[in-house]
Amino acid sequence: MSEQTAVAGDGERLPSTVFKLAVPVAVERISMSILAAVDAFLVGHYVGGDAVAAVGISSLLFWIPLAGAFGLDIATTAVIARDYGSGETSSLARTMRASMLIAFVWGAIAAALLSILAGPLLTMMGVDAQVKSFGIDYIRAASLSFPLLMVMFAASGAMRGLGNTWIPMVMSLILNVVNAAVAFLLISGVIGIELEVLASGIGSAAGGAVGGALAIAVLAFGIGPARYEFGKAFVTGRNDARRLANIGFPASLEEVQFMVAFLVYTRIVTGFGTASLAAHTIALRALELALVPGFAFGAAATTLVSRYLGAKRPDLAERAAVLSQIGAVGTMAVLGGLLAIFAPQFVALFVDDDEVIKIGSRLLRVFAIALPFMGLHASLGGALRGAGDVRYVLGVLTVTAWGVRIPVALICAVALGLGAPGAWMGATAENIVRSGLIWRRFRTGDWKQREI
Repeated sequence: MSEQTAVAGDGERLPSTVFKLAVPVAVERISMSILAAVDAFLVGHYVGGDAVAAVGISSLLFWIPLAGAFGLDIATTAVIARDYGSGETSSLARTMRASMLIAFVWGAIAAALLSILAGPLLTMMGVDAQVKSFGIDYIRAASLSFPLLMVMFAASGAMRGLGNTWIPMVMSLILNVVNAAVAFLLISGVIGIELEVLASGIGSAAGGAVGGALAIAVLAFGIGPARYEFGKAFVTGRNDARRLANIGFPASLEEVQFMVAFLVYTRIVTGFGTASLAAHTIALRALELALVPGFAFGAAATTLVSRYLGAKRPDLAERAAVLSQIGAVGTMAVLGGLLAIFAPQFVALFVDDDEVIKIGSRLLRVFAIALPFMGLHASLGGALRGAGDVRYVLGVLTVTAWGVRIPVALICAVALGLGAPGAWMGATAENIVRSGLIWRRFRTGDWKQREI
């Protein structure tokens, strides 16, 4: 039975299909957010505010190399889901191998560059001497596992394209357990070793290495009609790489642009002192949890839209996108309300500093307004990526990040003297504008005619 025939009855069970795909992705995303939160908690509890700021700013610098992994993840999901939906299963293994090879090479390059440029990058971000020292230790240790971590992202994208979101979830959970255990043992002194921020970096590296190794092992055993063969690791087709690049490059560039803009935005915050930077870092940890529904439903939309367009069912593709939008906006609206109410309590989980708690609470309450809008553009943006309309999503990000977020942040934070909360007003404004542009594009329906 062809995949086109198999999806014929999907209309009735589509809501449950969206939910079943989104929930494991949500758990996976939560576990990754908990990973960052555990790092912040451990260094904040055992080292102090400078250490929290160092881990926070260093993690932001990781966003640029990780953008390549995110883009490749999205591209692998879209290409494999499209071929799986159309019944073209002969190319699945080649696409998987091409994705994992690209991921490993990219990870090795990123690790080498970060090790060399850690100091200059932290200097560029304007941190003080102690934060810089901590940050160099963290960056050099944590980036060691990047080749395998990037492979895990590529493998997870392949699994999602085949409709399996549970295994990436389990791998992510294992990664986080390893990270937390190693970091705690090396930072707490319970085994006679106290490595301060370096312990957190080593824990992150250990988790990434384990996650990548697990991903390779799982695909070597086989997922659905595709299996990774070590003997053919370098056997890929030029067309497979081209299709991945057509989606992965714009998606990666979208992430890179956003992350560079975010670093500029964070540089604005560092100008208001270490307390503001620490509050900024902790508030981001809260948002990583609050943004989970948007990411999860967006991933579900990418998979299902690509699969149904491959099966020549644009009606089901549109319905899957709409259901994903409803789920993302609804849950993120609720989370925004909770975040606004309990902002001080959340910040206080990470640090016992009245000034940091005060600033962090203001940041979260400013951004709570943006969460439903983020749910809208995350879900429908995922649908457009699944359809291959990645250049429009890239264009929207370019316009809103540089034309809305940064200017509004500068005006509110500096010109109006509102400090770090003013900078976060720029982020709120950007998400509102971006959601409107993405929604407008989705409503045209032009994305249904695109090929991958």
